[in-house]
Amino acid sequence: MKKFTPILASATLAMSLVATSMSATAAESYVPVIVKATTSEYWQTVFLGARAAAKDAGVRIEELGAAAESDIAEQIAIMENTITRQPTAIVLAPTATDPLSGTVEAATAAGIPVILIDSAVGTDAYASFLSTNNYVGGQKGAEALAQCIKDKTGKAEGKVAYLTSLAGVESLTSRDNGFLDGMKAFPGIEVVDNRIGNNDMAQGLTNTLDIMSRTPDLVGLFADNAIMGIGAGAALDERGGNKPCLIAFDADEQEVNLLKDNIIDGLIVQDPYMMGYAGVWFAAAAGHGARLPKEIDTGVMVVTPSNYKESKFAGLLDPKKRQLGSFVGE
Repeated sequence: MKKFTPILASATLAMSLVATSMSATAAESYVPVIVKATTSEYWQTVFLGARAAAKDAGVRIEELGAAAESDIAEQIAIMENTITRQPTAIVLAPTATDPLSGTVEAATAAGIPVILIDSAVGTDAYASFLSTNNYVGGQKGAEALAQCIKDKTGKAEGKVAYLTSLAGVESLTSRDNGFLDGMKAFPGIEVVDNRIGNNDMAQGLTNTLDIMSRTPDLVGLFADNAIMGIGAGAALDERGGNKPCLIAFDADEQEVNLLKDNIIDGLIVQDPYMMGYAGVWFAAAAGHGARLPKEIDTGVMVVTPSNYKESKFAGLLDPKKRQLGSFVGE
């Protein structure tokens, strides 16, 4: 397990030292923000944070990304084209661990700092990496699922399954591994099935219905991203009756509505707004020579039907309500 540095703390001084320089050279500060899929609500939240940072830092950004998270070739082409334009720095959420490594190394070799967000690559040739500690998030998912099962049945026992969105994606693999390791703390719970949904909501729905059909005594489900969470939630809503517990990653609007309706029993909530916001700040700082922390944990929280109204979750569940103040540590 890699250790993470608390968000922004180690880089605050570095960024303050270059802030004046960034403002004075805004015309030459150009930072493309390349996400996995421009059509996803999650990545639109990243862009929302990036726009706020661009305004605050006086940086020009460009919002780029493939049409689908499964289109690795398109993201590689976007990266290659971006490198030829010699931006100040690049913010990148890589679609896959190994295929994007070469483009990250190429950018670094060309003197362009790369700030990774959300997911890792198979090289350390980048300036900084801001992400959820996905392994810990998966563990929190296991704990939340076990607690839900205990609350509903009186004991943390029974059969559970988990839904994987895409194979070969570092962030999802880490979540799934964290979930599986977290389940080991509950010997009465047996993981009996896993399905890969190709980041397709309809497939997530179909996979969930099939799992429940094959395992009628299923007591719990874990979905490792929003698309699988929404698909699974739709399946449970469609089937009705006494449903298994469902814990899902992320906080898309549909997921939040399913949580409010008690169809989803818990959300493992990341901070994509902060990934976009801090990613742009870090990119601008790196482009002006600041040395940054190698890895940054942007945090993960568990939201349930009983606590979602708490004020600390407002900006996470609805990024349009996000208000940032001075970071003084935590």
